[in-house]
Amino acid sequence: MDKSASELVGAEQFKLGMRSLASAVNLITAAHAGHRHGMTATAVTSVSAEPPTLLVCINRKASTHAAIAKSGAFCINVLRAAHVEHSRAFSGAQTGEARFSPGEWTRLATGAPVLIDALVSFDCRLEKELVHGTHSLFLGRVEHIVVGRKGRSLLYADGQYGKFATLGERVLPGALPDSLDWMG
Repeated sequence: MDKSASELVGAEQFKLGMRSLASAVNLITAAHAGHRHGMTATAVTSVSAEPPTLLVCINRKASTHAAIAKSGAFCINVLRAAHVEHSRAFSGAQTGEARFSPGEWTRLATGAPVLIDALVSFDCRLEKELVHGTHSLFLGRVEHIVVGRKGRSLLYADGQYGKFATLGERVLPGALPDSLDWMG
């Protein structure tokens, strides 16, 4: 008897496995009806360079989801290692407008909030929404890019924040220390 994929892998097992996937930390922001909305997300990826398009996955219960769907725009703000406080504020430590208290913000072509000192910010116009399970995949056409000063990306894996560090040519395979630049 064949089991369906949902019977083979449960949600908790899937989430546990995904904790091992190190990802860049981003703030996804939108503005609608005079209010700013935002959330922390790691489910962001490039789709195409021609036309320049990015994808972000957002839980349909998140307030930011409704703001993106209604405004037709969003901004992906890629965080630097020093932005742990920003990530925590947008992950639930703060709500509403208070999430925007850390940092300086502006707006570009789409009206979505842009973090001035992000590593890079991608101002996107919503082109397509695909609903799958609990989330929507939003495809955004990049209308404007702000590249900030050079720095290290904030990463997240196994419930911890970290920052990118090169291995260098002297490190041999299997010789990577367990605590390479991770912060708890």
